[in-house]
Amino acid sequence: MASDNRHLLMLALMSLPIAAIAMTPLDDSGLADIRGQDGLTVNLESTDALQAQQLNWITDSGNAPAGACSGGVTDQHACTQLNGLTLQGDGNPLRAQLQLDVGSDGTVPLLALQYDWQPSLFTLDGITLQTGTNPAYAGHSLGQVALYSQGNLALVNQGIFSRNGQHANLDFSMTGDWIYRQGGAGSAEMSIGNLMIQNRFSNGPAGGHAPATGIIGIDSNGLLLEADHTYTALEFDLMYKAAPTNFDRTGRQPLIYGAWIGGLKDASVRVSAGGIGYGYDGTVPSGNWDYAGINTPRSEGLNIQAQWDFDTDFQLRLGHADGDRTRIEMGNWRRLGNGAGPMFAMDAIVDVLQNNTGPAGLCFGGGFTSGQPDSGLCSSAGGVFHPTRVGLGDSAFAVLLRNGHLHAYSEQLTVTNPTSGWSDNYDWGLVLTLGKLDADFLVYPQGPSSNLGLRADATLMVQSPGFWEAANSSDPLVRATASANWQNNSHFLFADTTSQVAVGLLNNDLLWEARDLYLTLGETDPAFPALSSGIMLQTDALSRYQVRGLLGAGSLNDLSGSTVNVALWDLNLSADQFRFVLYPANADGLAVLGFDGYMNLDGNAYLSLAEVSSPSSAFRLSDVSGSIGWRNGKVLLKSGDQNSDGLASLTIANELLLGQSADFGQSGGGTPLVGQVSFGDQQYGRIAMPGGTWHSEIIAKVPPP
Repeated sequence: MASDNRHLLMLALMSLPIAAIAMTPLDDSGLADIRGQDGLTVNLESTDALQAQQLNWITDSGNAPAGACSGGVTDQHACTQLNGLTLQGDGNPLRAQLQLDVGSDGTVPLLALQYDWQPSLFTLDGITLQTGTNPAYAGHSLGQVALYSQGNLALVNQGIFSRNGQHANLDFSMTGDWIYRQGGAGSAEMSIGNLMIQNRFSNGPAGGHAPATGIIGIDSNGLLLEADHTYTALEFDLMYKAAPTNFDRTGRQPLIYGAWIGGLKDASVRVSAGGIGYGYDGTVPSGNWDYAGINTPRSEGLNIQAQWDFDTDFQLRLGHADGDRTRIEMGNWRRLGNGAGPMFAMDAIVDVLQNNTGPAGLCFGGGFTSGQPDSGLCSSAGGVFHPTRVGLGDSAFAVLLRNGHLHAYSEQLTVTNPTSGWSDNYDWGLVLTLGKLDADFLVYPQGPSSNLGLRADATLMVQSPGFWEAANSSDPLVRATASANWQNNSHFLFADTTSQVAVGLLNNDLLWEARDLYLTLGETDPAFPALSSGIMLQTDALSRYQVRGLLGAGSLNDLSGSTVNVALWDLNLSADQFRFVLYPANADGLAVLGFDGYMNLDGNAYLSLAEVSSPSSAFRLSDVSGSIGWRNGKVLLKSGDQNSDGLASLTIANELLLGQSADFGQSGGGTPLVGQVSFGDQQYGRIAMPGGTWHSEIIAKVPPP
């Protein structure tokens, strides 16, 4: 089944401001500014806004008429709709320039393309979908979006696309602001503000990231971008405004600064046609879903394969988005152990799923290193199957992640205050590696009380395949092999990278599962009127967080067996009500990130701590129910010149509310925490905590050497 490439091409082009020019005729003055001397230069200008009523991306249309949003392949045909598209100048007429030229590098003929656009505003009035399963969604919307931007794109290649050697040079740069809201003008807005994006092929940090070449080509497998070295920068401030005007950039309140800056090595990104594979390998119920369409047909959609290594100058940054803008920089990335393959890899599928068809879910445990087993195969291998299908009579946007991994960590932490110039480096690292990452994110255009908003079902699994099963084996020889694949497993550790000693949770598995999870902006939750207003996640169905692994310590040079073992840790927080909200706050005169939260444990929550040499010998607090809350939470980062002892600090402060004290104005208030206590197979009765408040302020500092 082939996609309607015309609509796919239109969707791709609309993301660039130049594309909209073709949607309205040029006047005489616009046509006059086309020059052919020394290549071709086209200057485009419009004082009027350029508009399109609707843009559709149609998948799996089958024998349906071209452009139709009904008919097509049963339980697959979908029409993704972008409504009310507008492109206009930002404080000036809409202006852009396109230059084309030809030349040679001495042996290979080359085409040069340069596109520059002046400040512009691109807006979407609505994003939704229409399917045969649920045509009512055509009247719904995920919300409204605006992109303020200016920038340039330079491309030199042997033609626009070429796989004939590394002849392509790419340089893209853009600044602007991305704004999202769930209503018309005046609705609360969330911003990715002060946005800066750069990406270019380079010769690496040793050469100062000077321009270099790679591949930008198309073959039978799709579009390929590949280079030995690239420079990538993504910087932004997450911001919020409760009472804006209309896509408002003034008076926004900052929440947090984030950045991804530096070089990547052996980077490869491939974008191909094809969504989810509906086929099945094996015999029901003990086989694998052919989600990648290797042996069976797949739907229309997109799949993206990406992989790379981190170069010597790569950094992740987090910090304050206002005031002194103090930040943490995580650098000196290195591979965990001596494993082979890229440090990072991820496959993603973008599709529309509907009516309880397609792959049925994900397997937690069982030791699977690849594939997507069904419930029978998962259960027979000792795993737990988690259904993720879209329900009967419903449809959803889908982003599916498969077989991802991160086998690298930062060896150095730097705290910097750009305002005062204070900076200090620490041989200290947060080791957060991902062994095998799989996720299904299903997004529905629907709010908690209206047809406008975002509802999601999410299942995310990060696993150390086979560790948990082996570590809990009754056979000591099997237990001894549990950590054999540590270089490719998931770890959450705090490390002194000078001595390479790390402590935390080794070889862990992580599960996050949520159903009917809503994202809301600026609303006061009527069920919890005392919760702060801001950017809120909420569900009254299911929110589950489970993390398990080996609590202990060891050397980052070898985590296979010579570790200090404390216990096998298994924590499961399963709740039937969950609220978490981020909002602007202040601490010590600084604008900081504030947070409130609430969860009502549903009786399936537990904590287990087991003896490593005898896994059946475990302390267990199980069948836990009751309320937990967080109030007046603040995250504060200070540089050394802001503290009297000269040491940088990270403070996380909040009030932890337990049982009946977790009262945010909900009907009946919080409920007591109750759980069953046992050691091994011996139960010691139930314990209850009617209520309590813990005022917490955790201050983390790296001591001087």
